[in-house]
Amino acid sequence: MKKLFKHAIIALDLSEASDLIMDCVPHLKKFGTEKISLITVVPIPYTGRRAEFSTDEQRQQLKAYKKRLEEHGFEVRFEIRSGVHFYPPTEILDEAEKTGADYVVIANRGHSKVQELLLGSTATELLQRSPLPVYLINVEVEWHDDDADERKLVLSQAAEKSLKHILFATDFSETAGRAFDVVKFLESNGYVDRISIIHVQGHHYMALSDPATFEDVTQKNRNQLDKIRNTLSDHTREDAEIIVTFGTPAKEIVKAAEERNATMLIMGSQGKGFIESFFIGGVSSQVTRISRLPVLLIPAERE
Repeated sequence: MKKLFKHAIIALDLSEASDLIMDCVPHLKKFGTEKISLITVVPIPYTGRRAEFSTDEQRQQLKAYKKRLEEHGFEVRFEIRSGVHFYPPTEILDEAEKTGADYVVIANRGHSKVQELLLGSTATELLQRSPLPVYLINVEVEWHDDDADERKLVLSQAAEKSLKHILFATDFSETAGRAFDVVKFLESNGYVDRISIIHVQGHHYMALSDPATFEDVTQKNRNQLDKIRNTLSDHTREDAEIIVTFGTPAKEIVKAAEERNATMLIMGSQGKGFIESFFIGGVSSQVTRISRLPVLLIPAERE
């Protein structure tokens, strides 16, 4: 079987969050990752005057990261892209294409106390533009009770646990099918202990005012989930749970993950009704805003 995640491109801003990402990288071997490309984008503001600009500090930090990852057996390279008003999402995806990366890894700091809301951030732009899967590692703020201004960034969850219990969310779209192929690929590595499969019946189901019709549609959705479950291997199929719920999809997905102690969310990044220019605000985007778990988003197949 082809290794879907052999080559990861990891976007770093060389902040405190980058150190946390490095703590997670050895775990990517469980995805089948062998090669790592590190990229840092350093935009230079245009001042109208000639000035010397050095990236020596960034280069030294990336060299240290490279050495650290090579000790774990990875093939590692790094790239610094620096220029006037360089735009990180564009440069990251350009480097991913140039190096033949299979997926993108980035920290998701979407919590308001960090004052770096996901909307409009590098993470959101990557989700909207990337033709590759994007693996978001959630980082949150830990505040000190005795000092409202003192905080540090921490991983929402230990990286080595992420494949223990996968919650797969589906709307039965083609993109969701692509995401489930990834679930089965990861399961084949033998690192996945449990899989749960959820479908959320959105508020448009309220139009089914007849209770009998609603129950009939719900049962049909359960049957579809059961067919999906039956394609899993013997290792996970017997204990796999299927969940049909009703409400706001993103909230229901995250709620189900929390209630079942899931360790990772996998879903398509564009589902039914996807219109590229209106992606922000979609279910997958909302999930990344409110989930504390790592999220692996699989994009729709594009021309």
